[in-house]
Amino acid sequence: MSQKIGGIKKIKTAQKAKLRSKPRVEGQEYLELYLMTKERSRLKRYHEVIDDTRLTTVEEMKELEKEYAKLERRAGVNNPGSSTDVKAAAVVSNTHKKRKPSRPMKTIAIDY
Repeated sequence: MSQKIGGIKKIKTAQKAKLRSKPRVEGQEYLELYLMTKERSRLKRYHEVIDDTRLTTVEEMKELEKEYAKLERRAGVNNPGSSTDVKAAAVVSNTHKKRKPSRPMKTIAIDY
């Protein structure tokens, strides 16, 4: 099933509802305790992985914001809130200097 559909994880299936085809008998509690212990450890590991992923994305977002702010300062953008201002500022601020080489470029004659 696709996880892009909202709420798809909350749908109860036979597996998620823990339905068993075998009828309950005395002494089955140990099996259920074992299965619940395994499920709990799986969910703990999953929670750790998600937490690590969240921390990584937060750090990446901070770095991206720093780079974005640097580029805004270099471009002279006043209002970082809207992308139309960035385009307008880029058109208006065409006063940047073109770099020229400090010495003449070398040329090579190629004879075929």
